[in-house]
Amino acid sequence: MNADEIDLYGKICPYPVVVIIEEVNKMRSGETKTFCVNDPLAIKSVPEELSEYDDLQVSIEDREKGWNIIVTKGGAK
Repeated sequence: MNADEIDLYGKICPYPVVVIIEEVNKMRSGETKTFCVNDPLAIKSVPEELSEYDDLQVSIEDREKGWNIIVTKGGAK
């Protein structure tokens, strides 16, 4: 994993949501972070929680044994 990837494997909700929101609040415009999760609730809860932000683009990709939640600040909704 690189510096822009945050490993949240094995963490159950709401922990991933809290960590992701904290990290998103630190992000600068144009920055992208990838959050690696394996709790199915996270791929439902995170996009719902981040929908209140006007300046984020959120996507989810399948990954072996989980998902990547990719967040870009300053992207189009």
